[in-house]
Amino acid sequence: MAIQAEVLLINAEYFKKYTHTNDSVDQNLLNPSIYLAQDKYLQGTLGTKLLQYLKDNIASLPSDYQTLLDNYVRRALCWWTMVEVLPHLAYKIDNSTILQRTSEDATPVDDARMKDLMDKAQSNARFYTDRLDEYLCANSSLFPEYNEYENGDIAPRPQRKGESTILFSNGKTASARERSGAFWLNRHLPR
Repeated sequence: MAIQAEVLLINAEYFKKYTHTNDSVDQNLLNPSIYLAQDKYLQGTLGTKLLQYLKDNIASLPSDYQTLLDNYVRRALCWWTMVEVLPHLAYKIDNSTILQRTSEDATPVDDARMKDLMDKAQSNARFYTDRLDEYLCANSSLFPEYNEYENGDIAPRPQRKGESTILFSNGKTASARERSGAFWLNRHLPR
């Protein structure tokens, strides 16, 4: 079975340029995390149609899409990739076990430091995702794919600052209808 090539919106060179990652990190170690970050984090912000449009036309994007990609999408993707790749930089999956990578002149970080690094990467990723979201909301008319979705597609889920989702309860266990979101109320709170 042939594996279909996946279009990645960033590569190792871009990732290393905008993060504190050493040049010796192999592209093959980064690719699964880039792919996962695109699918897991960006698809929810862009929606399936817009993400697919960017991937299908990456070689010749119109200027509005190129601006979106260069100034917003790639920056968010870079930091979500960091969130996903950090644990894999310290560990290696081998035929029979999981190994911790070590070096003669380096000491692996402890779990507390790893958590701190992941939290900082996630904070950066959220910062750039918020910027992406704000740009898309302000310029949605430039990107018709942003407002299109069909069955099976993931629709964009913008998260605007100052917006909160509140669940009202009658004090009893939530019914299936309540769990499905029928009683959710989006309220815009002042900034």
